[in-house]
Amino acid sequence: MNYLILGINGDLGKSIFENLYNEEDNFILTYKSKKPYIKKKNIFLYNLDFNTTKKNDIQIKKILKKFNKIDVLINNAGDSNPYKDVLNIKLEELEKSMKINFYSVFFIILEILKKQLKIKNNLNIINISSNTIKYLGSNKNVPYLVAKNAMEIALLNLSKEYSKKNIKINIIRPGVINTNKSTKLKNYNKKIFRKRVSKIPLGKAGAPQDISDAVKFLISKKSNFIFGQTITIAGGE
Repeated sequence: MNYLILGINGDLGKSIFENLYNEEDNFILTYKSKKPYIKKKNIFLYNLDFNTTKKNDIQIKKILKKFNKIDVLINNAGDSNPYKDVLNIKLEELEKSMKINFYSVFFIILEILKKQLKIKNNLNIINISSNTIKYLGSNKNVPYLVAKNAMEIALLNLSKEYSKKNIKINIIRPGVINTNKSTKLKNYNKKIFRKRVSKIPLGKAGAPQDISDAVKFLISKKSNFIFGQTITIAGGE
């Protein structure tokens, strides 16, 4: 099998990769700036910047030329900036969030999808979204909320159309997950993070493996009848 994981640099991307890795399959991993050092067999690294589309189009064509068949596509790419009051949001900030969290990735998915339909290959797409959508976010993450919501709607539309062709699309909505990125967001800090965690019914933040375990399940044969679903992993929220 050929796995394509978009967004490998963060704790969540690393957990997904490590949970799925085996020496028999190929793992095509994308990174934005810092190239990860992974000393394992059958690893193929490609640089993608989701703030652009032209270069990504070239890279995806290279990937499809080399591998042709993509069996599993996991979208873990995303950027939750800017974290600021909606009344102070600038047009370029909204446009950037849409480009990173929706436009660029969606067109990559479409390119992969068209190729798999052409060669009649089954494709399993798993999109890592955000549980912020469930509560319509806050007044400080509107660009992220809008872009992630757009991606969900677009993918569910594709699922409705292409499930009959064995294109399996599901969405995972993580709640608050404890990662290095959690408190590195501009204008966000550990105090705000702890306050947010206190609102979780379970009383604690999740771990990256909580999400990667769900990804592994959606790839397994145990989930063969799960198509077009949105699964929340958020400690009771």
